[in-house]
Amino acid sequence: MSISDSRPSLIHASANVPIKNFIGPVIQTGSITRTDFVSTPLPPEWILEGNPAARSIPLARAEDGDLSCGLWDCQAGKFKFIFSTDEIIQILEGEVIIEEKDKVHHLRAGDVALFPEGLLAYWTVPNYVKKYAIFRSVSEPLSLRVYRKLKKLFKGGK
Repeated sequence: MSISDSRPSLIHASANVPIKNFIGPVIQTGSITRTDFVSTPLPPEWILEGNPAARSIPLARAEDGDLSCGLWDCQAGKFKFIFSTDEIIQILEGEVIIEEKDKVHHLRAGDVALFPEGLLAYWTVPNYVKKYAIFRSVSEPLSLRVYRKLKKLFKGGK
């Protein structure tokens, strides 16, 4: 599926966006060159072949927790993966072969992909893969999110 059809441009600027008065600096920064990864093992029942040792490091998280990004890498192996959030990735190093139903995707350095929450996919890492990932979680009902925000506002932001 291509997004190049008649959709609006990715660059969207509007003079109507209200400016927020943040208290203190709020920009979070990170780097894809970080090396201080932490082991994040795959569930043993997901591993189909080899010893795909996975590691990750968070880079930034929105205040509401619904949007975050980080790095993830993995050694050779084959495993299933169930996406718990929407995830956009860019392969930084190595390669991965991803199977979903009757489609096979071969991703290499520079390639990007979008995986929707709830997708079951099968990953084959021939040697090594490192990815940058953006995670979006919106499974919490809007009414509950509004309630939490209002509760926080009325309690003085605590």
